[in-house]
Amino acid sequence: MRRYKIVEVKWGDAFIDTEDFDEADAKKTEPVWRFTVGYLIAKNQHGYVLATDWYEKKEDGVAAKMFIPHGMTDGVKYLR
Repeated sequence: MRRYKIVEVKWGDAFIDTEDFDEADAKKTEPVWRFTVGYLIAKNQHGYVLATDWYEKKEDGVAAKMFIPHGMTDGVKYLR
């Protein structure tokens, strides 16, 4: 039976805002900071692959794949 580590990834997400803005506002714009928790299925040269579900009775049975590129991450914490 395969066990995957559970991680919390802090990452900056892109967004769109349809409100009017000026250059001063644009210069202060930051990503939306998110904290995502999931099973760490793989880490490669591009980023982290997480899954929200893992099926105990199925070898490598994972679902709901989420990919977070390295360039968007600001930290990964391994949880118990």
